[in-house]
Amino acid sequence: MTELKTAQPNRGHIKGLTTLETPTLKMIAKRRLQLWTIALILLVSMAAVLSLVLFWGNSEISFSVTPGIVYLGVVVLVVLFGAYAVSKELDLRTLTEELMDERVLAASLTNSLREADVLMNSGRDREVRLSIEQVLDTILSCSMDLLDGRSGSIMLMHSDNELRTVCSTGDTAARGARVGLNDGIAGKVAATREPVLVLGIFDWAHYESDRERSASAICVPLVAKDALVGVLNVNAKPHRKYSENDLRALSHFGQRAGAAIETARINRARRPVSDQGKYHVMHDPLTGLPNRELLLDRVANSIVRRRPPGHAAVLMFLDLDDFKRVNDSLGHAAGDQVLIAMADRLVKSVRSGDSVAHFGGDEFAILVEAKEPAEAPAAAQRILEDLEKPFPIEDREVKFTASIGIAIAQSSEMRPEELMRNAFTALHTAKERGRAEIAVFEESMHSSALSRLDLEQELRHAVENQGLDVFFQPLLKLSDLSVYGFEALVRWIHPEKGVISAFNFIPLAEEAGLLPVIDRMVLRRTCTTVRELNRTVFANRPAAAHVNLSPTSIRQPDFVSNLATDLTETELDPSHLVLEITESVMMHDIDQAASKLRAIKSMGVRLALDDFGTGYSSLSYLRSFPVDVVKIDKFFVDEIETDEGASALVQAILRLGLGLTFEVVAEGIETQAQMNSLVDLGCRYGQGYYLAHPLSTPELAEFLEHSGQASWHTDYRN
Repeated sequence: MTELKTAQPNRGHIKGLTTLETPTLKMIAKRRLQLWTIALILLVSMAAVLSLVLFWGNSEISFSVTPGIVYLGVVVLVVLFGAYAVSKELDLRTLTEELMDERVLAASLTNSLREADVLMNSGRDREVRLSIEQVLDTILSCSMDLLDGRSGSIMLMHSDNELRTVCSTGDTAARGARVGLNDGIAGKVAATREPVLVLGIFDWAHYESDRERSASAICVPLVAKDALVGVLNVNAKPHRKYSENDLRALSHFGQRAGAAIETARINRARRPVSDQGKYHVMHDPLTGLPNRELLLDRVANSIVRRRPPGHAAVLMFLDLDDFKRVNDSLGHAAGDQVLIAMADRLVKSVRSGDSVAHFGGDEFAILVEAKEPAEAPAAAQRILEDLEKPFPIEDREVKFTASIGIAIAQSSEMRPEELMRNAFTALHTAKERGRAEIAVFEESMHSSALSRLDLEQELRHAVENQGLDVFFQPLLKLSDLSVYGFEALVRWIHPEKGVISAFNFIPLAEEAGLLPVIDRMVLRRTCTTVRELNRTVFANRPAAAHVNLSPTSIRQPDFVSNLATDLTETELDPSHLVLEITESVMMHDIDQAASKLRAIKSMGVRLALDDFGTGYSSLSYLRSFPVDVVKIDKFFVDEIETDEGASALVQAILRLGLGLTFEVVAEGIETQAQMNSLVDLGCRYGQGYYLAHPLSTPELAEFLEHSGQASWHTDYRN
């Protein structure tokens, strides 16, 4: 076949395999035999000539040419032919070495598929261990590694006349590209089934600049049982120039690779019929993505895969920031829609050879390959940018940010569980930093994670052995600064770190699943304490006990029955108990939330809506839920002196309270000016550090003892 031509202007040329001579060791041996046979004949001839000249010199016959000139000519001829023979011998040796290198390369490429063949063939009677994506990734990775490629791609036949890129790597691969037969190099290779060697630079439209173009490339057909499967493209690095030997080796590899791809296709086609159960066990039923078990298997295969120096397997864990907001406000059905859309967005954001898995909840994992450490954070940043687009959920659009933890496999000896642990540790670090953060694992993070684990164990011990205490922050009437109630606040009395506020350990308790236990402990102790206070100090005017409850606690199936039991056993009048809930409780499932809150109200317990104004649509729900108290969030109190909007909102809430007959309490009062502004707006109740700090039980007793004196708030606010 003649050389393939291209319609585009170019600065290179293409060689088809059929236009090249294919050397063999037998052919080289034949040439060597011919060369030295000629050399032997020449030497014999020269010896005969020299003998004739010697005879001529001893004879009396006279010639016009002297014997010395003949001797010189013979010597020059022998030297020239000797140089020619040595040169040809060196060429033959070089050709032999190149042929051996070609065979070694071909054997290395073929051996790289043996493991995949064994896994696929042995898996026909059980779980197919390698998916077609993994087979494609293995083929491309081995080709790139052994040929020192800069970029490459595999294109499979999508129809009778179209190729489609299904796997790619490097910065020049045309991911997702579609090529018709006879279009471009890949299309011509597919049409003719002839491997080609590309030398020089071509002006193909899918390259945007000269910087992206490789000056040497190979494109070979992938064939299985005389049927075209696709084409394999490998582009060389700038310092590398592919040879005819490389072309022949990759061409031979293409035949084995085509057979491996076809086997993987057959196995995939059989799997839904013969092994549906096992398939579903390895995949998440909601998103269809691989689950933890399958990802672990892929991580193990990726870690031990052969790579050029500097290349490494990279595992990313991704977690949506504040995904609970969707479940709480729109329900779990909407949350499922988000997860499905997220899975689709992630699959489109990564290369076709990368793996995306769903771990459950809002956690995803992405397994990629990086040429250098800096590539991993850059890839994570691109993923975060792709997630910035809103997700259409029902009749609205919802935006999300995500946090990503990255772990890099430093060696082929690393266990897959260790890499996953490192990625999860990095994710936790990223989430601690805030929203939309990326963290790459460092050994110091592992130490922090161990410390956090130790802290969790200490917290569990504190919960089980009464290491938590309840402090009480007085709620006051702003008109005369008299106490009318208390908010219960849990504190951890740590043997070494002292008193730890709830802000510093409640997130840990929530992760550890301890919140329901802690909330119930606080509720029972508060009920007991306030019952005693109402029998003594507040006998004439009972004080209200405000207890914060987490959404997790209220959603417990036995919460209402446990509450009834606690009220009975502590003998607290239900009307003296105020349960503080956040808006997320009300938005989680409107019907269920309303039913549970009404059951609580039926006992005589009052309800307070905490952190009002920071939620989503609380004003529209206030009429639907039996709320007795609304607490203005500290954010608006902080801004009341400087922000007219905050002042106007506080005033609106106060007027709303009058109209809907609920009390309004201002939280976080820290200055005299804030208190004066609230009084001027008509706010009757408040709490904050300016009025009184949270107090332990002994401090509370002392506080109440002096509360009737004029200087009490000066003594107890510090």
